[in-house]
Amino acid sequence: MPFQQLISRARMLIDNPQAEFPVQIFHCREPQSLHRVHFFQPTLMLVLSGTKRISGPLNRDCPQGNLILVPAGFEFPFANIPDGFYMALVVVFQPNDFPIRAIADKTIQLDIQPVDTSLVVLLEQLMQLSHTEVPVEILESRRKEIAKLLTELGLDQALRCPASPTWQTKLVNLLQSDISNEWKLDDVCKTLATSESNLRRHLQQEGTNFREVLEDLRLTFGLGMIQTTHLPINQIALECGYQSASRFSERFKKRFHTTPSELRQAL
Repeated sequence: MPFQQLISRARMLIDNPQAEFPVQIFHCREPQSLHRVHFFQPTLMLVLSGTKRISGPLNRDCPQGNLILVPAGFEFPFANIPDGFYMALVVVFQPNDFPIRAIADKTIQLDIQPVDTSLVVLLEQLMQLSHTEVPVEILESRRKEIAKLLTELGLDQALRCPASPTWQTKLVNLLQSDISNEWKLDDVCKTLATSESNLRRHLQQEGTNFREVLEDLRLTFGLGMIQTTHLPINQIALECGYQSASRFSERFKKRFHTTPSELRQAL
């Protein structure tokens, strides 16, 4: 019964996509295949109906009732496969939701587990807040309750952030504070209290660069907006920092191997 209540609540959120964020509901009626989806923050996904098919090294199907716990920084392709309708609940955690611990990178892996009934109850309570105006502090408190329960269930490892954030993480935290801003490298370096050469060097060591992180973040943000709102594509492009909808669509297709319009049609 709690799981069916969660599904009913999720359908209500789909009908009201302008709701304030404590949770997001991703859904489709036609199969979706997405290439190289990057998760910048620790993310919990719960498949409510249909199947999420993860490609890459894991190569696993995650049907209804399965939790997918994604560490920050992971990137992989996947497909959303409806069984009449596909629906997944997504909660994005903040670094301070879990006590920060020193974790060896090699121990952090994507995790897939059947959902626990006690977690379903907390997620349903969190979704109820989507229909009310509540202080940010209450949303944070509810999210931390979920983090505490995941810890008690032994499912917290994948969602914990390292004690020392990477330079990419520092950069992402700054850029996502205003994703549509015309960010300049020198302004970013002043805010991060570092030199351009130092930031470039650290990002290069992490296998990326400033422009790549900025575009990746903007496209990922756009991906979420296409799937969880009814906003027109040209408005989404602007909110992601693209002055041209055609430029946004071009970069989007190169990244995800589908266009914004094709993705929206699958909904």
